[in-house]
Amino acid sequence: MRLGLLLNRAQSGRSGRHGSTLRWLLMLPILASAITQAATVPLPAAACRTGDLFVDGFETNTPYSANPSTGGGGVPGDAQRAVLVTSTGQTRTYFLRVPPLHSAARPAPLLVLLHGATGSQATTEAAAQSLRSLFANAADRHGFIVLAAPASGSQGGWLGNQDTAFIAAAITDIEAQYAIDRQRRGLWGFSAGAHFAHGLALDNADFFAAYAIKAGALQAYSSTGAPAAASRRIPLQSRVGLSDSLLSFAQADATRFVNAGWIAEHDLQYREVSGGHNVDDSDADAAAAWLCAWAVTP
Repeated sequence: MRLGLLLNRAQSGRSGRHGSTLRWLLMLPILASAITQAATVPLPAAACRTGDLFVDGFETNTPYSANPSTGGGGVPGDAQRAVLVTSTGQTRTYFLRVPPLHSAARPAPLLVLLHGATGSQATTEAAAQSLRSLFANAADRHGFIVLAAPASGSQGGWLGNQDTAFIAAAITDIEAQYAIDRQRRGLWGFSAGAHFAHGLALDNADFFAAYAIKAGALQAYSSTGAPAAASRRIPLQSRVGLSDSLLSFAQADATRFVNAGWIAEHDLQYREVSGGHNVDDSDADAAAAWLCAWAVTP
């Protein structure tokens, strides 16, 4: 499920650890030039403001806007866009939110949201919009531009290569339209979206700065050994309800990340919280606070 980040490496004949995946990524759009030996950069406290927006020069160009996209400021608020997914020939809709006072002079971090399975493909757009609404306040406070993508599966779930190509096309489109800090792309998913986020983030660890999930399981889209195979220790926040049926999966996966080298309370934040298989404002607040604190070197 590579997003096209390593296209140059594939074209030069170095297949890396997923040769079959690299054959697929040749059909995906190029989202950025190749990144090698990427590293995680913890950001200063000013990157995660929780008070008034853009006070004291929020989102200055250094040290975490060294690789901005060329898009403009855009109109704040909710919107939707249609994008052609070249590899599938489909035109698909995604939903976005632009924070107040966003401008080309202040490249914004990007937050990609992946909803849970809905039971029907007909309801995925509503699920994506609902998730965008849930994250609106938290994203606005931290200055994120939000990209909420609807899944394409007939049961409202995610399809590996097909939805990876869609998300790649949507990110390319949004970065052409808005000023995005490409060192600060974040990913969040719930339930089936969290399962998918594991695979997407770990296969593109040099593309996303960090990711966060609620009620996710590694084995759904990637192997339980996936953390050890990632190109770097991409920071992860994992949350799960104490009465969630996926609690045991989340617990086991947290151990797998630690065994693969992640450091608890540094680049791995694992939390068991009250409630069951659901998502609410507290999850949005926690995810935004976690994701805004990381960048990846260009």
